[in-house]
Amino acid sequence: MATPPKRKTIPTADQVLAQQKADHAPRPVPPRPKAAAAPAPSPAPTPPKPASSNGGGAIVPASQTLPATPDARTNVERYLDEVAPSMIVGRRVKFSKDAKFVIGDGDEEIGPEVEFIAVADQTLVGWIKFSGEDGVPPTRVMGLLYGGFVMPPRAALGDLDQSQWTLGLSGAPEDPWKHQQYLVLQNVETKEFFTFVTASRTGRSAVGTLLRHYDRMRKSHPDEFPVVRLGVGGFQHRDERVGWVTTPVFVVRGRAPADSSTRPDTSARGDMDDDVPF
Repeated sequence: MATPPKRKTIPTADQVLAQQKADHAPRPVPPRPKAAAAPAPSPAPTPPKPASSNGGGAIVPASQTLPATPDARTNVERYLDEVAPSMIVGRRVKFSKDAKFVIGDGDEEIGPEVEFIAVADQTLVGWIKFSGEDGVPPTRVMGLLYGGFVMPPRAALGDLDQSQWTLGLSGAPEDPWKHQQYLVLQNVETKEFFTFVTASRTGRSAVGTLLRHYDRMRKSHPDEFPVVRLGVGGFQHRDERVGWVTTPVFVVRGRAPADSSTRPDTSARGDMDDDVPF
């Protein structure tokens, strides 16, 4: 006998509402895993304290060795410098206190009309220290300005304790090291050589101004030297008690070939309107 089919149960209205509420109820959210704690920042390194022999002062740098100056001398020049060292070419010229260019330690004056070839590329510059003792030569740190010599700073020479300096004419301690220049000159007419030597501020300025003119000139005339006359200039010192200060002047008159056997060109065209007043 066949089993009769079961009747489908129809839910009541209350059951339907209860099922709808269950379907729309919010589902629980699973808890998120906790993030790993960030590592604690490491403490900043403590900067090292400067080493000091007195417990806390600044570091005093060690003396630096100056770079070696290239030696551009020929073998003959090296030999002559060894057997007969001299910074003077020919006869020495200086600018005296009474505003004159004189030869040596005498009274032989050079007139303003005399012309010289300034052999500029043979200019020596540097430092000189006199020993103060008879028969003891001075100490020199010098070289050719146009031969690669690099003049060291004054502080590199030592002798910085002013309490050890001797008193100068002004009554104040005087630096034993002097900044000195040697400018080689050749008489246009006689071909005789001279060397203008100066350690004064005004003298060095006059030589420097002439060399600045030479630097400009050799860009267009690299094989020539300036032709100059020795003159006198000056200025009013800011201190009225000093008054008028006379200075040496190299007045450019023209150009001369580096081969001094050729007569220089001192015409107005050779001058090219580029005089050096001071």
